[in-house]
Amino acid sequence: MVLRSVSLKDIFKLIQYKRINDLMPLIKVELILEVNFETFGQVRFKDENGRPRIIEFKGSKWMKELFFRELGEVSFSVFINNQYLQMGRILTLIKKIDNEIIEQAEFQLSGDKLFEGWFKLG
Repeated sequence: MVLRSVSLKDIFKLIQYKRINDLMPLIKVELILEVNFETFGQVRFKDENGRPRIIEFKGSKWMKELFFRELGEVSFSVFINNQYLQMGRILTLIKKIDNEIIEQAEFQLSGDKLFEGWFKLG
């Protein structure tokens, strides 16, 4: 008769279990910035772990995808540089949750300041 030892690892292989985090679907949140001219600025938002982030962008469009287990308050704001003092330019902030537009705001730039300030959504 041969004695065979069973390790703890072997026992866990026999148990069928799923972690709770694996069962919960992720919620996709998209933060989108659209400007109708080339510019640069900063975007402020909170990431999946609730940490505040500030990211610089350059161009006429910026987008960030975030994946949350539980959806809390998701807001973001944008600081725009209007270095050529262009009047009547439009800034659009969009928040999508699972590919559906939840919130959208459109702002018109005054054109009398180099830095237009923080535009906020949410």
